[in-house]
Amino acid sequence: MNHSSLLEVPTGKLLDKFGAGNHKPGSGSAAALMGILSGKLIVTVGYLSRKKPKYRDRHPEIEYLIKQVQDSIEPRLKELFDHDSVVFDQVIKLRIERDKAKSETEKKRLSRQALNALKEATDIPIEICELCLRLLDHASAMFDLGFEPARGDSGAAISAAVAGAMSSIFVVNLNLRSFRESKWAEERRHKVDKLHTQLETAQLDAFSRVGILKEEDIEAIQVELDA
Repeated sequence: MNHSSLLEVPTGKLLDKFGAGNHKPGSGSAAALMGILSGKLIVTVGYLSRKKPKYRDRHPEIEYLIKQVQDSIEPRLKELFDHDSVVFDQVIKLRIERDKAKSETEKKRLSRQALNALKEATDIPIEICELCLRLLDHASAMFDLGFEPARGDSGAAISAAVAGAMSSIFVVNLNLRSFRESKWAEERRHKVDKLHTQLETAQLDAFSRVGILKEEDIEAIQVELDA
């Protein structure tokens, strides 16, 4: 597609594109898509919570979470979804031209261009990871604050945010294998290591909420037995 977003493609066709054996859209776009899904689920739980008088005291916090997703995180993830597809497509095309080049001079020139494009293709999933970590924090907060019967949606938002962040880390580490030691590469390795540690900590905290539902289930069974 030339000027329109891949996100405008019908869902079935978009999924077919991911499964068509091509590089476009690729894993970076997939990570962004997981983040977008996480954000949508956070917003849905927020909307449901706003309708319930029981959660009136929490509405300001819930409104804040909705606003963060809609005004800041989701629009950027949508941009990155398309941008990753475009930039990585450039990387692949330059690599193909490099392999077809006859002279060593031309091969080296195209190789340098491909590596420069790959730098941008590496920075994109780093930003996607950062945004997904913000979503993970917001999804956990919405689980705690929002409409309790919709905590399945909050849990799915948590899981999607984790998947988006982890997928991004995979992509970055894979891309960095193409670079020799340099200040640029060392900075990215250090950054992605910090993001990975941050994700592990946040994931452990977020997934502890599964235990909350289990405890509530046990308590409900006990009430029934005591009745």
